[in-house]
Amino acid sequence: MALADNQQLTRVWDAFEENEYRMQDSQGDIVDMETADERRRDRLPRLRELIDEFLNENMALGEFKSEIDGQNKRFPYWGFKGMNGMMFFNMLYSSAGEGRRDELADLLRNLIQPPEDESAAKEKIRTLEGFVERLRNEVDDLRKAPRPGSIPYFLSYFWQIHDPDRYPIYYTSMVNALSDLALWEPKDDLADSYAEFWELNEEMRESLADYTGRDVHLWTVEHVFWYWQQRDEFDEDDDDESGETTHQTLPDSYTPPIVSILPDLADNTEEMEELAEETGNAVETLFENRLAKCLRMIGFEVEELGQGMGRNPDGVAKDRMHNYAIIYDAKVRRNGYSINTGDERQFQDYINREVPTLRNQGFRNIYFAVISGTISDESQEAVRTLKITTDIQEVRLVEADALLALLENRLRDPMFSLGPGDASGPGIQDFFAESGILSAADIREELGI
Repeated sequence: MALADNQQLTRVWDAFEENEYRMQDSQGDIVDMETADERRRDRLPRLRELIDEFLNENMALGEFKSEIDGQNKRFPYWGFKGMNGMMFFNMLYSSAGEGRRDELADLLRNLIQPPEDESAAKEKIRTLEGFVERLRNEVDDLRKAPRPGSIPYFLSYFWQIHDPDRYPIYYTSMVNALSDLALWEPKDDLADSYAEFWELNEEMRESLADYTGRDVHLWTVEHVFWYWQQRDEFDEDDDDESGETTHQTLPDSYTPPIVSILPDLADNTEEMEELAEETGNAVETLFENRLAKCLRMIGFEVEELGQGMGRNPDGVAKDRMHNYAIIYDAKVRRNGYSINTGDERQFQDYINREVPTLRNQGFRNIYFAVISGTISDESQEAVRTLKITTDIQEVRLVEADALLALLENRLRDPMFSLGPGDASGPGIQDFFAESGILSAADIREELGI
């Protein structure tokens, strides 16, 4: 038996039920379980058609990859756009090169067909693992090679498309939730982990069926844990209607309480205004202070330049080991933030003043970040202007919950590098080495969590 704690499982179910079976989709929109399932059911026929065309050799591997990519970009209902899905597929295809393209196509035609049982699933995972290891031994840059850890998700995605109520997808987010709740821990062996994960899913849905008196689909189990990972993003009271405090359980969040309020501070909620007033500080001051703490927790050396320091950015976050720095400015806005003309001129001054100093300190890559709550797409033109008129490399508009997502993954996974990515996946620098809005959903998708 794989399931370690039935009480924890029912606790998670109760929380999902109390939230009326709602969760956030990959785009950050609130969606109920019925709608999420209906979306998937509507896409299954087309996905199966594409897979069948590939399996019957009526579609080349390159075209198949492109079609699967297009479907998942337009209909992101399985998380395949991220690191363990499409990124893995692209790296697999590129690393194989023209010389091994036919071999890869034949291999995938065998492996993406659903296994008869757990033993067959393990064999398929190990077969692809062996092929990936051979590719990795042949490439010059391992950062461009496919990562073995993506294999269970990649294959199980195709298996589930064939039979959604038999094959569970090996989501990193679900594995993390199970680990946080002490329900299950993956093995070192990828194949053994998936086989046990498959068994665990069957046990959990049987247990939930007994608990709820209803049929439980594998998708339902997925939704329960997907909600659990994002439950803090729903605004809920700690007290029930009777005024009694709800029962406390062991904490399982990796986000330290001192910085968990960053999104509320950035949005300048009424509660934050009241709390700030009680402390004798402005919300802006508290936001800057907690923001600097969060950046230090992530691992940056932080030089604070904000309150009381004249016309300066709020700070500079530095990573000397990887030779990059982030000039940042914090913005508190109740109804969302977009860069206006005054801000744009001010940011130009910040950048022009700080970049020469940072270059003299030896920093090779210098980025500028605005950190706020909800950020508007209307800022994109200002981003382009700043890149054209200054020496900054990239301009990142970071939503506060995205910063917490980076911190949580950094605390959860010590191998999550402060610098650029490697064979194990992207690093924190990768998220600042491009311009535009950065949301928590972007980070989850990129990291496959």
